Amino acid sequence: MPKKKELSEDELAKSLKGKTLRVYWYMLRHTEPMTAREIQRGTRLSSPSLSMHHLEKLKDCGLVDKNVHGQYTVRRDVRVGVLNLFVGKGRLMVPRFLFYATFYSSILAALSTTMVLLQALSNWFSLALLLLLTSVCVVLWYEAFRIWREQPFPEEEY
Repeated sequence: MPKKKELSEDELAKSLKGKTLRVYWYMLRHTEPMTAREIQRGTRLSSPSLSMHHLEKLKDCGLVDKNVHGQYTVRRDVRVGVLNLFVGKGRLMVPRFLFYATFYSSILAALSTTMVLLQALSNWFSLALLLLLTSVCVVLWYEAFRIWREQPFPEEEY
């Protein structure tokens, strides 16, 4: 059997949309081998045959494998499109902005506590620095939550 050439990132991004992306996201979050029916129930697709259609599409892209027992597993973890905005593995996939938001929020908390204790808030530079860090934190937290809402498959019933 001739070996198929691997798809480029652009071709994968075009293939990973809609319900196919939802099936792939579900499989990335659940690393154990699963049957088409288990994936259908987990992703709330209307039928196992629809699940099979999307699994075969993923298999043709080289992203999943099927074993002799009819169970599917992720073969390749690719991050294209909206998947590019998430980091982690298995159930611990979070928006990448979450780390930046947490880091800068920690710096802001430490800096404001230090400035209050030293009563350095009267200095205009200190006040400007706190305002800048606050605005950075607000933007990063906003982006993290916005991306969280865009995940391919909501966290409702995991």
